[in-house]
Amino acid sequence: NLSSFVVLQTSPSQATNSPTNKMGRPSFQSALPGLLGCVSFILSAVAGVYCKFITFKSTDGGAYGPSEPVTLNFGIWYYQWYTVVDSAIQGIVILETCHQYDDGVDIDSNWKSARAFSTMALIIGGLITFWALLSTCLFYNKQMYRSGGGLFILCCLFQGLTLLFLDSNACNNNIYIEKVKQLMPAVNLQFEDTCSMGSGAKCAIAATAMWFVTGMVSLKVNPPQHDPVMVETHDVTYTQTINPEDGTALVTETVVTGEPTVAD
Repeated sequence: NLSSFVVLQTSPSQATNSPTNKMGRPSFQSALPGLLGCVSFILSAVAGVYCKFITFKSTDGGAYGPSEPVTLNFGIWYYQWYTVVDSAIQGIVILETCHQYDDGVDIDSNWKSARAFSTMALIIGGLITFWALLSTCLFYNKQMYRSGGGLFILCCLFQGLTLLFLDSNACNNNIYIEKVKQLMPAVNLQFEDTCSMGSGAKCAIAATAMWFVTGMVSLKVNPPQHDPVMVETHDVTYTQTINPEDGTALVTETVVTGEPTVAD
């Protein structure tokens, strides 16, 4: 005959991470600094690289001048010039192209400063924008968003200082204006004494405002919250049956799973 008895033992609760609910989804608000940063970067790139930051328009073309005003455009790094192309299909075509400035151009301190600040705005702005775009994959805390906001506002300052180009030799003492007059002496073109803002300068102003808005949004944004980690508990009961003839024991295990709870 078999004699048996039961030994009840309750094991300590054991916590296991649930395979779900590891982290929450990033909200649109957390991704907004990256999206605004992309707009700011594009505007900043157009302002810094395009050859139409400032504009000169002819005021008088003389008796043999063109009926429409002649427009000359200049950028921080490049200037616009005209290239004549003899095409077999379209004939002679005049193209507007961007060229690097000649070595003899007098680049004064304001011009150099505009170049430096434009470069810093593009490099820092591009890096911090890429960092902000990663918020859809990584979960940044509030302090990280504030640091990013400070860098966005720094880009706003750098971008605004590129407007020093409006008070440089490119605007007040542009040698290419005289070059045009020398190329067409019979036309007797007359240009404005100073430059006016072109599409590049307007993009620079828009980029300055956008960098500031991006920085303020990054300072105010609430980072996405992680979903709570759920843990589940279970109790284990051991039942031992002993055979009195040979003293062998048979142990059985019964597991009772409890309700999942939020981890501390």
